Amino acid sequence: MRVKKLKLLSPLLVLALVLSLMAAVVLPQTASASPAEWHVSTTGSDTTGDGSSGNPWKTIQHAIYNASVSNGDTIIVHEGTYTENVNVNKSLTIQAMTGENVTVQAANPDDHVFEVTADNVNITGFTVSGATDEGRAGIYLGSDVDHCNITNNTASGNWAAIYLYTASENTITDNTASGNYYGIYVHLSSGNTLSGNTASENDVHGIFLAHSSGNTIEGNTASGNNVGIHVIYSSDNNTFLNNTVHDN
Repeated sequence: MRVKKLKLLSPLLVLALVLSLMAAVVLPQTASASPAEWHVSTTGSDTTGDGSSGNPWKTIQHAIYNASVSNGDTIIVHEGTYTENVNVNKSLTIQAMTGENVTVQAANPDDHVFEVTADNVNITGFTVSGATDEGRAGIYLGSDVDHCNITNNTASGNWAAIYLYTASENTITDNTASGNYYGIYVHLSSGNTLSGNTASENDVHGIFLAHSSGNTIEGNTASGNNVGIHVIYSSDNNTFLNNTVHDN
């Protein structure tokens, strides 16, 4: 009885088969979407708008809450006055259109104009006012938010212009806090940088730190306040550099 010998596959053929099987089970990779840019205008519509520059939304809050808007996106707000209290609960850049005057005034004085509850938020170029009740601010960073940038805003007519509460590693730069009860109020917050801000003609303090340590206060101007810069209540290891304080 004859026994047929099995032919062995060549090593190259075996390798080719293995590679083809591996290729068959590799899942396709989905490319991550690039950050999008959205638009808000006083002439827009929250009902029929789609957030494009040609068909913008009407309110900032609608833009933030819209399901199409994702972390990392930018919302550009165009010229005009917006009466609303804005809750920022996504990591977004919200900026006034370059060269345009954009004012956001509180619809409810017992709420912040901008309340930031997400990390990595940038707010730039706005005039904010009308958060007059105690503890309310033009721009409020709370809920342990970090790595936010608040830049080139003007806050007046608020209980506090900019208020950091349990917020760390944020940057507050080139803002104007004028005609508020408090200017820039830092409470139970650490590792923040306040630089290039102007705090003037506020009823109590221009810049106030309470229970806040490890912050950097550099290149700010405080004038015409009851107290220019006030640091109290176990606020240790803060760094003060090149600030100008006069006529307080």
